[in-house]
Amino acid sequence: MKKRVIYPYTICLEDGVYYVNFVNFDNCFTDGKSLEEAMINAKDVLEATLFVMIKNNLEFPMASIELENLPSDVRLAYADVWIEPIFEKVENQAVKKTLTIPKWLNDASEKQGINFSNILQTALKDELGIKN
Repeated sequence: MKKRVIYPYTICLEDGVYYVNFVNFDNCFTDGKSLEEAMINAKDVLEATLFVMIKNNLEFPMASIELENLPSDVRLAYADVWIEPIFEKVENQAVKKTLTIPKWLNDASEKQGINFSNILQTALKDELGIKN
């Protein structure tokens, strides 16, 4: 697995706003009031796009761009993203589960201030033999 990816994006200034577009992705774009803000936002939107792709088991597109067809007012830049933290974020994301327990058990647990999520996680790790 790659440790990081680098994708090109276009950036142009229009009416005082810097617009960013990642041409290798559908709907991956952002903007900024300054060049610096636009470049920071570019990296953020790329990370968010990759997060959604990983979560949905989608393959990343090839990083490429047609340099000959760029209008004169459009510049090219690159954003690099470390992938491992995104995979970890996807793996450790909370998942809501609905379960049923007897009312008396719920009442007694709430009276004691028991954290249901923590107890369920601990019990599942014990059942699966996961040391953590």
